[in-house]
Amino acid sequence: MKKSFGAAIFAAGLLVACNVESGRAQDNVPANEPPLGLWVWSADEVENLLSISIEMVDGNWRAAVDGAAAMTTLDEGVISVTRPDGQKFVGELTNDGAQIRGHWFQPSSPLDYQDVATPIVLPAVANGQWQAEMTLQPRPFRVFLDVFKDKDAKIFAVIRNPEGNNILGASRFRLVADEDVGWTLVAGSGDRERRHDLEQREGGELLLDYDRFDEPIPLRPATDMLTAGYFSRQDQGQPARPTSLPQFDDGWVVAAPEEVGFDPAALQALTAELASTDPRNRRPRMIHSLLVARGGKLVFEEYFFGHDRETRHDVRSLGKVFGSVMIGAMQQQGYSIDAAHRPIPDILQRAGQPIDDPRKADITLGHLMTFTSGLDCDANSDSIGSESRMWEQQDEKDYWLYTAQLPMLHNPGERYAYCSGSANLVGASLNAAGGASVYELFDRLIAKPLQFGSYHWALAPNGEGYLGGGQYMKPRDILKIGAMFAAGGIWNGKQVINKDWVRESTTPQIAVTAETTGMTPEVFGNSYFGGSQAYIWGVDTITVGERRYTSYQASGNGGQLLIVVPELDLTVSLTGGNYRMGGIWGRWRNEIVGGHIIPAITDLP
Repeated sequence: MKKSFGAAIFAAGLLVACNVESGRAQDNVPANEPPLGLWVWSADEVENLLSISIEMVDGNWRAAVDGAAAMTTLDEGVISVTRPDGQKFVGELTNDGAQIRGHWFQPSSPLDYQDVATPIVLPAVANGQWQAEMTLQPRPFRVFLDVFKDKDAKIFAVIRNPEGNNILGASRFRLVADEDVGWTLVAGSGDRERRHDLEQREGGELLLDYDRFDEPIPLRPATDMLTAGYFSRQDQGQPARPTSLPQFDDGWVVAAPEEVGFDPAALQALTAELASTDPRNRRPRMIHSLLVARGGKLVFEEYFFGHDRETRHDVRSLGKVFGSVMIGAMQQQGYSIDAAHRPIPDILQRAGQPIDDPRKADITLGHLMTFTSGLDCDANSDSIGSESRMWEQQDEKDYWLYTAQLPMLHNPGERYAYCSGSANLVGASLNAAGGASVYELFDRLIAKPLQFGSYHWALAPNGEGYLGGGQYMKPRDILKIGAMFAAGGIWNGKQVINKDWVRESTTPQIAVTAETTGMTPEVFGNSYFGGSQAYIWGVDTITVGERRYTSYQASGNGGQLLIVVPELDLTVSLTGGNYRMGGIWGRWRNEIVGGHIIPAITDLP
């Protein structure tokens, strides 16, 4: 759940206007002349790379972060290194002394970023000395303002915010002169009119009334470096060339598209289409990455809007599926956990609370993963159990307990209601069975076997791993989950996920309809995409001509998609920035996979 922020960021001195290095916008706009061009405001970014060294001298532990001494403690074998700004490392020395393994913890920031844990391994560099570099979570936030004339010489403006799609409630504004401030951005009319001041100041600066902040933000002409976040590709107008896929030591076997039955020209045409996205469109398709694998081989990998293969992308609610995936990994390791487990009685008992409704004792992981728990937990209403209400309240930091305390509205299994708290509650069963935090279990059971690169796991306020979504991962690593499921739970010859769980967890359990949600058809159409619900995975069909292919997918707000088409041994992942625009990204499965990728396969039956 993304948090709001306001004047505190100004008080902290985090705002910075970009340097004037480009002719994309007018540096010194004459009075009464519209400020045509591309303007940008960007927050100061935090340092993304740190070094940490830990040593034991004469039985005493000490550490340094980027050369500066940091407070170090040892408690029951757990080594903690804490910086003055609240960031810290927590880890343990392996039995052979060869490594210190743990996590680096970054606290939340006003820029919509919550607490995260990043796995870190410090190898021994000498006797009693361990050292490593850490890749932290980047925390950018940018606002673009593009002022332009249309074909009729009318002046319009669009606002783009790659990190959160906060566009002031309108896809396009009219630019209207204002005697007091210079200009006003206007959208809509009557009771639905939206107005935002745009003040021209001497020295080539614009002040935009941007409702995410308590103060106007200063905009300067965009630099070439920053325009990468605004344009799909900076070389727009040039022929799109397919990206060469290098072979890295990250577990992927790469192949040319034609080796696994793709027409490379068709994929190149898709690249050209995505690269030509016009950000001035009212509803632009802001796809950040598109990757395709078939037969376990990576054959297509393209990035847009300034993203690349090293970018860890916010997966949003796609991350809910990791709970279901981890159940299969734990089963493969011999742990006793399945869809019949009932976590709520244990949660309430540990908190010293009685079960206030006997139906709660019947809520299983299967109910939680199909969003049919019956709890008052609905993302599409003002439900007390909604993700926004859960994150906004300050009384209960244990989100497992918060959800377990919700009142019952229906018998388990009766009604469908999408609920982040339900998906997060799966973590209670994982923790109970595995005896470790959710993020530690994921790292051991999934990330390590699949050779994940650096990633960041979102945390609940009590420090436990959050399973409602919000992890930051490389698209190459996200795709591995789907390719592993397409292969029956196998990754590079190793059975990581129980094969029976792959089948069970992707089998439809309930149809998502107006009837099962209890909604009117009109309200349902504005809330859900339909299809069926498996264990977090959504199941639906993709129609290509006269053929219909069953697919299952994990999805997240903005266009975070992991799609598996078992019949074709095909896996596709997308990341995107169309946040709160389900009408756009909700079509990508059919538009991209059904409209381009499957038709590009030359060996269809």
